[in-house]
Amino acid sequence: MKDGVDYSSKSLKGRNMAWLVATLILDFLVLLVMTFHTSIEELTPSKLVFIRASLTALLPIPVLLLSSLISADIKAILVFWRITYPLPGSRAFTVHALADHRIDLARLKKNVGVFPVSERDQNAKWYGLYKKVDSAPSVVDSHKNYLLFRDIAALSLLLTLLVPVVMHFSGVDTARSLACGAWFLGQYTVAALAARTTGIRFVQNVLALHAGEKKVAAVT
Repeated sequence: MKDGVDYSSKSLKGRNMAWLVATLILDFLVLLVMTFHTSIEELTPSKLVFIRASLTALLPIPVLLLSSLISADIKAILVFWRITYPLPGSRAFTVHALADHRIDLARLKKNVGVFPVSERDQNAKWYGLYKKVDSAPSVVDSHKNYLLFRDIAALSLLLTLLVPVVMHFSGVDTARSLACGAWFLGQYTVAALAARTTGIRFVQNVLALHAGEKKVAAVT
C-alpha cells in the first residue's frame, strides 16, 4: 500500500545529493594533497570548515550537470559491464531469484505467474512487480543505495578521464596527473562493485516481498 511519499528514482537521487557532494569534497581534498603537496597539517579545522561550506554550496549544480551527461542505460553498463540489457531486472528470474535463499520460488511463481525467460521480458515483469512494492522499506533502501553507488561510479569514471587532461593542460606534471587519474579509477571500481551488489539486492528484495503471502495479499 502506498504511503503518499514519492519513491521515484528522481526523488531518491535528490536525497542522495548530499552524499554525492560529500564524495566530491573528499576527492577535492585528496587532489589538494596529491597535486599541490598540501600537507594534512595545513588542513586546519577552520580551513576544512571553509572548504566544506564552499563546496557544499557550489558543487550540486556541477554534479547534476556531470551526472546528466551519462544516461541511465550507460550508467548500468558501467556498473554491470554488460552491453545489452545491463539492468539487473533483466536477469531477475533466471539468475537473481535463484541466488537468494529467502525467495521461495514455488510460492513466487504461484503469486506472480510463469517466470519470463527473455531478458527484456524479465525486466518488464520485474518492473511491474517493483511498482507494487516501491514504498516498502527494504526496497526503498536498496534502491536508494543502488542509485547512489551507480552515480558515484559514473562520475568517478568521467573524472578519471577529465581530471588528468585538465591537470596536464594546467601545467601539472604527468606523474601527479596519472596518480589523480588512478585515484578516480580506483574509486570507480569500488563504487561499481558496490552498485552491482546493491542493485542485485534491490531486485531480490522486490521478489522476496512477492514471494511472501502476506505482502502479496496487501498489494494485489
